[in-house]
Amino acid sequence: MAVTDIVHEVPLADEILDSHRHCARGDESGWAAYRAHVYRVINFARALSPTAPDLDDKLAIAAAFHDIAVFDTLDYLVPSITAQDRWLQRTGRQAWSEELAVVIAEHHRLTRYGADRPHAALAEAMRRADLIDVSQGVIRFGLPKTYVREVRRCFDASEFFTRVIPLGTVRAVRARQQPGFLRPRNALARSGHTGVDS
Repeated sequence: MAVTDIVHEVPLADEILDSHRHCARGDESGWAAYRAHVYRVINFARALSPTAPDLDDKLAIAAAFHDIAVFDTLDYLVPSITAQDRWLQRTGRQAWSEELAVVIAEHHRLTRYGADRPHAALAEAMRRADLIDVSQGVIRFGLPKTYVREVRRCFDASEFFTRVIPLGTVRAVRARQQPGFLRPRNALARSGHTGVDS
């Protein structure tokens, strides 16, 4: 994949992020870093995904929402899925609710999301894309090192990883929050998507 394939503008992701800026609780620089992480994930997931109907829109939506509640809690999968569900309902895209709930719930899975499971293509592409960014490009799933490096250079998400996540961890410890981001099936059930990922 060539570096020229990097997508710099995703209007649907920007629309979602702009309308959910309140989720950052006034942390403008943290929100900008989250937006950069969203763009990195979109680019990596596009590079890893087979062609499919509505792929770009689904990636934009799932990427925009996947960590959106992390400014409040480390148990952020459920509120992220819930926020996504509300937006999908409001915009007439509720038919995608089950698929995109799985994508968010499974995006921190460390092992492969099997091809025989529901919504596997998109869920696995997002899982890999997020892991590429979280690993700082050490893990690449076959993407060229130069491409991964250039995507990460184009979108500065460093503050999201060096400040937003650590502060969230401190808040979670103080509040004795459970690390809900580690429990995908639990998150699906708690957000009303029971049976989606059996």
